[in-house]
Amino acid sequence: MKTEMKFIGFDLGAESGRCVVALLNEENVVLHEVHRFSTHNVRYQNGFHWDVLAIYQELIEGLRKAKKEFGRNYDGIGIDTWGVDYALIDSDERLLGYPYHYRDDRTDTIMEEAFKVVPQEVIYKQVGIQFAQFNTLFQLLAEKKTKLNLLKYADKMLLMPDLLNFFLTGKRKAEYTIASTTSLIDPTTRDWHWGLLSSFNIPTQIFPEVVEPGTFLGPLLESISLKLGLDLNIPVFASAGHDTASAVVSVPAKGNSWAFLSSGTWSLMGVETDKPILTQDAMRYNFTNEGGVENTTRFLKNIIGLWPIQECKRYWSEQGKELTYQQLADLAQEENSVNAWVDLNDSKFLKAGEMPNKVLKYLKETDQHYKDNVGFIIRVILESLAYSYKVTLKQIEEVTEEKIEILHTVGGGIQNELLSQLTADAIGRPVIAGPIEGTVIGNIGVVAIASGAVKTLSDWRNIVSQSFGTKKYLPINTNYFQQNEKAYQSILKYKEQIL
Repeated sequence: MKTEMKFIGFDLGAESGRCVVALLNEENVVLHEVHRFSTHNVRYQNGFHWDVLAIYQELIEGLRKAKKEFGRNYDGIGIDTWGVDYALIDSDERLLGYPYHYRDDRTDTIMEEAFKVVPQEVIYKQVGIQFAQFNTLFQLLAEKKTKLNLLKYADKMLLMPDLLNFFLTGKRKAEYTIASTTSLIDPTTRDWHWGLLSSFNIPTQIFPEVVEPGTFLGPLLESISLKLGLDLNIPVFASAGHDTASAVVSVPAKGNSWAFLSSGTWSLMGVETDKPILTQDAMRYNFTNEGGVENTTRFLKNIIGLWPIQECKRYWSEQGKELTYQQLADLAQEENSVNAWVDLNDSKFLKAGEMPNKVLKYLKETDQHYKDNVGFIIRVILESLAYSYKVTLKQIEEVTEEKIEILHTVGGGIQNELLSQLTADAIGRPVIAGPIEGTVIGNIGVVAIASGAVKTLSDWRNIVSQSFGTKKYLPINTNYFQQNEKAYQSILKYKEQIL
């Protein structure tokens, strides 16, 4: 490998995105964030959409800033984003409308209708994906119900990182890790499940060729290179397009007895496996089998994550109470143990708006004590999240029949040290937190492997371990979570009974 290689990684989350330049030598990688931006969304005609053209302009701005700070030439570019959302383009390669946001209301009743066509058990056995109303399958079925039904006019459906790769290269491919979030992929063949598509009468011609993470897509478009003053033929790779797949690539783990937790707006907790797990227990616990790098499967569960805290912060800001995330954590720390919890899987917590009131309402409905103050509400959310991790880890061990000894956490959520400690206390095992920038690090890792700069995933994880610090949290207060586990479970059951 050259003395130093340069890569560009675009990492887009539900709130914000960033363009990062990575400088890689044989032993370590150094990141430089050159551009941070909003992942623009808009409410339009009673719909909630992504403004993908505004996002595209942010990518161009990122490339412009990268060129200004680090020069003309790069050894590879990769993009990762959230899952499930898609855009449609016609045969003239024009966008057909604004892509829908996964939090849009149009899929609220679609799952029940879908199960009347293909039973839930049959769908899971075919694709192995956990059921959530925003999965691409259900979004497409919602589109079919519209008067216009853009599926009739589409030439290709592109998931978000595939669309952005198309904007940069002109190539229309479906990268496997992002495609696996759709509920439309056969996890054994790693291709579209053509039979399931036919069962739902979804037009099959709109689905592009599926490629593995690390596939070379083509050079950056000449028009973009010339406009920005970049060298021609900078390679663009289909990185691990799903942000969680990229995050798992960055986990600095050794051996096999570990689980991962990607912590951000969503929490995604699971293990790497050699093949999908499609058992009844996996379906009963609503686990998902998503694509991984080097032919692996990410067997995991999608948990609501820090979204409720983000929404609380936004609500209080609108009320004139400006608080940083660190201040929220400090106020929650002052509360100590609150002995009150909510079920973060309750659908009310998925939607935006008045989140503190939703938490308090849940506590009232389940006859728990409550206090209408910031620290108490945040502590309730954090303890509830830690409990959900505890339950999920038990389920992973039950389904895989493997003992987990260490939980590796990556992503921006690990900056909340109180949550990391509560997690260690809840699961009764060490938590190793880091790196914070796990998603973009993993994205760049896939590109580095594809370019030949790094040989294997294991080699990349060694580089990550040498390049970025981690923090270890040991269990301190496990008794609290053990003693209250039955109370937590009873709250969930009580809520189910009164609905």
